[in-house]
Amino acid sequence: MVADAIKGTIEVTKGLNDIKSSNLTFAKEALQITVQAGEAITPFIPLIGLASTTIVEIVKIYQTSQYNKRICNSLLDRARLSEIAIDQLIRRRKENEKNFKSQIWYNAFDRFVFILDKMKTFAEKVSQLQGFKVYFKAKKVSEKFNTLMNEYDNAMKDLNFTIAIVNEQQKQIDNESLNADIGEMKEFLEKIENNNEENSVKMSLIYEEVQNIKSMISKSEINETKRIDSNKLTEPVVGRQSDTRGSSRGKTKKRIYMNAIEVACRTINIPEKDSKMTQRFLAICIKATQSPNIIQFYGLSIIDGSTVMVLEWAELGSLRELYKENKIPLKLKLSYALDICRGIAYLNALNIYHHDLKCSNVMVTEKHVAKLTNFYLSRDKDGRTTSVFNRIENGRWLAPEKLKDNKYRYDHKCEIFSFGMLLWELTFERKPYENMDLEKISNYVINGGREKIQFEQIGLASPNSPDAKIQKGFEEIIREAWNQDPDIRISITKLLIQLDDLTKKSVKPGCSPGLQPQEIADINIPINPLNDKSDEIPDDIDFDSIDIDEIFEPIIPISEGIKAHKEKDYEKAWKCFNEQAENQNSLGKYWKAYYLWEGFFDQKIDKIAALELYKEAADNGVTDAQYRYACSLLDRNLKSKIKPNSKEEAVKYLQMAAENGSVSAQFQVGENYSKGRLNYTQNLEMAKLWYKRAALQNDKKAKERLKTLGVDGK
Repeated sequence: MVADAIKGTIEVTKGLNDIKSSNLTFAKEALQITVQAGEAITPFIPLIGLASTTIVEIVKIYQTSQYNKRICNSLLDRARLSEIAIDQLIRRRKENEKNFKSQIWYNAFDRFVFILDKMKTFAEKVSQLQGFKVYFKAKKVSEKFNTLMNEYDNAMKDLNFTIAIVNEQQKQIDNESLNADIGEMKEFLEKIENNNEENSVKMSLIYEEVQNIKSMISKSEINETKRIDSNKLTEPVVGRQSDTRGSSRGKTKKRIYMNAIEVACRTINIPEKDSKMTQRFLAICIKATQSPNIIQFYGLSIIDGSTVMVLEWAELGSLRELYKENKIPLKLKLSYALDICRGIAYLNALNIYHHDLKCSNVMVTEKHVAKLTNFYLSRDKDGRTTSVFNRIENGRWLAPEKLKDNKYRYDHKCEIFSFGMLLWELTFERKPYENMDLEKISNYVINGGREKIQFEQIGLASPNSPDAKIQKGFEEIIREAWNQDPDIRISITKLLIQLDDLTKKSVKPGCSPGLQPQEIADINIPINPLNDKSDEIPDDIDFDSIDIDEIFEPIIPISEGIKAHKEKDYEKAWKCFNEQAENQNSLGKYWKAYYLWEGFFDQKIDKIAALELYKEAADNGVTDAQYRYACSLLDRNLKSKIKPNSKEEAVKYLQMAAENGSVSAQFQVGENYSKGRLNYTQNLEMAKLWYKRAALQNDKKAKERLKTLGVDGK
């Protein structure tokens, strides 16, 4: 009992700390609760603390969401309603004492907190491209959203939180928002993956490889960047003056790699103190440049005693050099803009931001494909700065919020603003604010000033012509991208869709407008956190006088049940899993199913009951449940007791588990593609991709398969 009392004290204290740090509307009121020992609400403090943390996280997810903003907004609405309901509950705690002493009401509140957490998890996934794809492929986005909304409403009714129950009008708005986001994302995925399953799996593999490299770096386990033997880098047979570019400080020389591939060898200087950070970026570059719209990085080499980066060669040079020397037709500018947008979308999907978008950081190939470069000189999505290279001044393209505060965390909204400035630069073929110094630019942009959009400077297109459509489309996109309010700026999904649609309407397939020499005469120059001492948790609270057991017995947290299982305390673990399952906790259902299947703690094995629980947990997004449910459906001993189409359902859930990161499922999908079993069409390339995804998680069998196939499993 002493240990339980201490544990209860710790949980209540932690709950109060969570509430305080949340800075939500009820924080100050909640901190006064335990001043008078014995308040009936005290056992609810840990749960209210969890709810507080979850609400704050949902708010943050909405603020940083790059995809499915409307869906995240609907989830945010529920989180805010929950905040109001909890605030009202705390203020009226005297009137609610009867509820606070009810086991049924406690269980309902525990369920409510769990549903909030499920909403947070769903928001996390749909706000990121890779997470959304898992739901989208399984056609579960609408189903999952509607299930969560129904569960939320039912939880509110169980607690009599009538203020937090959504009305029919709001449900209609939510449904419209849901359909709008799904429609937009469907179109976006079609445009970046070309409806190709192999492209989709490759993208997921690259994403996982990049995340794996980042985790290895944090553990100081990063491998050396690939080194290329300089003997494999030969000079072109017929040399030209343009084979050497840039200043002596950052000179780039053209070479032929393995007698076949034209590459650019760019001199770099890596200070010893930045060696680890350099390895981080270069290792990521090897993986992250596998896109048609990113200049590929092959590795490092030594030429004439200097370290060089070996990069893809772009024959026409940078986009800035190109527009300075040539008149670029509007249709070609549109093609370049779409290429650049695809490159940004690709990097963003890998959780990488370019940070330095401008025409000098876009290279153009001989076939007029625009490709992003120099993103490896910048920073990734976590906002950390690299000092490996001296960053070129880029204030002309920066968002006002970043200009105003250099410590402002660079995000996708800043990236979109910079794209708008890049598009303006490309359209009018000159640097933004060309005759202004950086201090004036900063003040001008921070106060809402922008460059003028005057097509008369480059020749106003005749009405109803394709060029007129492009000019109008460019103006709309530029204005949407550089909006002063970051939250109103166009999203990357909408941006790509608009540029793609504009291209289809304005440019005939296969049409490649030529460049015209540029003439000099044609160039136009023209809220506080809580810090009051009165809000601190009192040191003299008499927790010992609060006998929670006199009221009811709180449910054992699922984390404690798992801990008990690992410690082989199966009795405590079973008690936890059984109670959590009865209270509709999906993890509780999964673990209860596992116990029923394996027969832990003396209970009778009941595989049919376990199968039902596995499915319920699987449908609620528990990855291990998805895999075990798939395997259970294929159990020969159950064949006579389950539905006839079990094989099709097993494949569905196996694929779902693999997409969600189950290493066992990923290996099995690889096996199925390799051997052409379980309705999978034999496809060795797809098998390799799935083996690679499993190998990234150190699956030994997957590594062995890759070794047999002659593929590097690293």
